[in-house]
Amino acid sequence: MTALGVAVFVAIVAQAAPPPPTAPAAPEGCFETLRKDGLALSSWPLRPTKLAGGVVCEAPGGVSIRRGASGLRFEPPARVSCAFGLRLARFEAIVQEEAKAILGARVRAIKQLGTYNCRRMAAYPDLVSEHSFANAIDVETFTLKNGHSVVVERDWVRAGEPVKTPEARFLRRLTRRLYDEKVFNVVLTPSYDKHHKNHLHLDGAAYTVDGT
Repeated sequence: MTALGVAVFVAIVAQAAPPPPTAPAAPEGCFETLRKDGLALSSWPLRPTKLAGGVVCEAPGGVSIRRGASGLRFEPPARVSCAFGLRLARFEAIVQEEAKAILGARVRAIKQLGTYNCRRMAAYPDLVSEHSFANAIDVETFTLKNGHSVVVERDWVRAGEPVKTPEARFLRRLTRRLYDEKVFNVVLTPSYDKHHKNHLHLDGAAYTVDGT
C-alpha cells in the first residue's frame, strides 16, 4: 500500500471508530451551587490516569461530599465529579421523601461501597466503568434516624414479585423514581446480575439502562 493509501485508510478507520468515553464536564459554578444548596463538601482534586484505548480516568471539578442538604451522611464520603454531585443532591431529596412516606422516618446515613475506580466493567471487560469518571456510586445500606436500616441485599424484592415489607417497598419506589425521573441514567439492582447482588449501582452514563 502506498503512503497515500495508508493515510486514507487511517482516516477512514478514525472516522468509523467511536470516540472513547469521557468524564462529564463540571457545569459552571458547580461547586458553589452545591455549597449554596447546603451540602458539606470539599474539593477533591484527582490526577488523570490513562487506560488502554485512549480513555482517561478523571473527575472534573472533583468533590468529596460528607453530608447532604438534609443532614444525610455519606459513609464514607462520596468522592465524585462535580456534575455527579448535582445528581446526588437530587438523589438525597428523593430518598428522604420516600423514606418519610413509606418508612415513617428520614435517612440519617447511606453506606456506599465505592465511587471512583479507574477500571473496566466487571461484567463487560471491553467497556469502561462509569466509576472511572467518578460518575457512579454503589449504595449498600440506608440507616434511618430511628435506628432501623434498609439493606439492599436483604430487603430487595424483584419486580413482579409481591412486596411484603416497607423496606422492600421503599427500595422499589426509590429505584423506579431514580430512573423514571432521570436522576440517574443507569440504575442497576440485584435483579440485574450477580455483580449487583448487594448494592444499587447508580450512574450518569451517556446511555440508559433500566436494571430495576
